Amino acid sequence: MSLDGASIRAAIASAETPQPFSGVVRVQQGAEVVFQKGYGFANRAERIPNTAHTRFGIASGGKGFTAVAVLQLIQAGRLSLETRLADCVDAAFPHFDPGITLAHLLSHTSGIPDYCDEELGDDFEALWLERPNYTMRAPRDFLPMFQARPMKFTPGERFSYSNAGFILL
Repeated sequence: MSLDGASIRAAIASAETPQPFSGVVRVQQGAEVVFQKGYGFANRAERIPNTAHTRFGIASGGKGFTAVAVLQLIQAGRLSLETRLADCVDAAFPHFDPGITLAHLLSHTSGIPDYCDEELGDDFEALWLERPNYTMRAPRDFLPMFQARPMKFTPGERFSYSNAGFILL
């Protein structure tokens, strides 16, 4: 396939299914943007169209990228699965077990409290009343939501899905 706008549009059109594609396509060759276009709706209910610059909320989709980045640091010898949280993150965690490792964080077995603990309920709207989510600009912004809370269990004792663990990673 040629990397020109017409060829790219034709390839996208031929790949469409009964549900039209909704998202953004960007094709770049080196530093040159060959093609970029938004398709469908960013918000179907309000019929807000996607543009080439639409920002998508990917929620837990980012955890895979975080895990890959940490594992690449391990592969490069800069960290290990046994590296302790306390040796990586410069923040106070007064109630956290000092033995929490990257392996615990990656496998959701650290026992640290979550800022959004699904085991305690699903009132996610209430979570953002005190700290609206639009104020969260960097991982450090999430720390006050969980860093002073007590541990849920001893590291390695059991599994508990943890958004906070991936914030720390």
